[in-house]
Amino acid sequence: MTERELNRTLGVPMLVFYGTGMILGAGIYSIIGKAAAHTGETLWISFLLAAFVAFLTACSYAELSSMFPKAGAEYVYLNHAFPTQKWIGSTVGASMAFAGIATATTVGVAFSGYFAQFLDWPRIPVAVGMLMILGIVALVGVRISGWTNVVFTLIEMAGLILIVVLGLRSDQFGEAFTAIPHSGTLSGAALVVFSYFGFENIVNLAEEARKPEKALPRAIFLSLLISSVLYFGVSLGALALLSVDALAGSEAALMTAAQSVSEKWGRVLGAIALFSTANTALISMVGSSRVIYGMSKGGAVPMSWGHVSKSSRTPWVATLIVFTLAILMLPLGDVEVLAGISSFATMVAFFMVNLAVIRLRRMLPDQARGFRSPLSFRSLPLLALLGMLMSAVFLTQLKIVSINMGLMVLLIASGFFLIRQRFSSV
Repeated sequence: MTERELNRTLGVPMLVFYGTGMILGAGIYSIIGKAAAHTGETLWISFLLAAFVAFLTACSYAELSSMFPKAGAEYVYLNHAFPTQKWIGSTVGASMAFAGIATATTVGVAFSGYFAQFLDWPRIPVAVGMLMILGIVALVGVRISGWTNVVFTLIEMAGLILIVVLGLRSDQFGEAFTAIPHSGTLSGAALVVFSYFGFENIVNLAEEARKPEKALPRAIFLSLLISSVLYFGVSLGALALLSVDALAGSEAALMTAAQSVSEKWGRVLGAIALFSTANTALISMVGSSRVIYGMSKGGAVPMSWGHVSKSSRTPWVATLIVFTLAILMLPLGDVEVLAGISSFATMVAFFMVNLAVIRLRRMLPDQARGFRSPLSFRSLPLLALLGMLMSAVFLTQLKIVSINMGLMVLLIASGFFLIRQRFSSV
């Protein structure tokens, strides 16, 4: 093992916990109330639509990760798809690292909101404290952060199952099935898709996974399936327990839903939400640091950013960069804006990853693939094409402020890496 190599200690079960933990905490506890304001009673339809869009791109990630099982994911895939335009992969890789950082900040804000239900402490210091503790866990090593994630994921799953059970006991459960989709259903799905982000983070653990060519695709689909089933039940349960206005008006929507049954269940849900949001912040920081590590190995960012700790075998410099930037973004404060920025960066990456699958089917038709996205017309993978289209549609549904901030990050990154490529080739 060289000084820049990571430990291969993760099997399929641990990878599934990473993916499921990231997905479940990414949005259901922090964004469901905001989404209900758009969707009304069609909230459950928005979750299903977002799950379908996530599945389309999951197929592309599964294929590419079985071809190129490397940390850095999007950066690596797009470098192979656009070998003479390295700035494209670097831009998308940087955008995904930024998306993970924005996600950590988003759930940090959400954590402080749930924490305030127990202790009325200042929001920003609470969020900073949470991120600091989890940053230390991420630095200690992937096995420690992995087992922390397992415990936190089981706790957050229990909280979502609680909402489903409480909702099933209500006479209103299932009434939302009569809701008719409207324009808000689509805009709500564009926001809700944030809650499915996380499956793509699994591929960033490629260099810490055993037999990654087969393990990564399996973990992607299993984590997405588990999360989709839970989300469907939770959306119906929340609508059965609270009115749409009550959901939309709460900063801690699922806790409020549980409180409608009893104060005891509300406090239990609030405590679980603390674990859930903390878990998402942890995995976001781990995933983003691996993107930076992969980009460092490829020469897109300074080599020093990819330094690996001799004791924990973690990319400690990249982890510190991610942790610092997540804290610096906390003053933005607005959960919906932060989630929108993360959604913008991720949907751009989804568009490009689907495009990479299409290009690589033509460029490298004979390369071994541990998984191949189904439904092709000749050499054109249809699910990847549909994934591109849906990613573009969802981008148009985000708030203008999120689009503008996301475009600013994208333009700065693309300009930087384009200039870097031009000068390095001179």
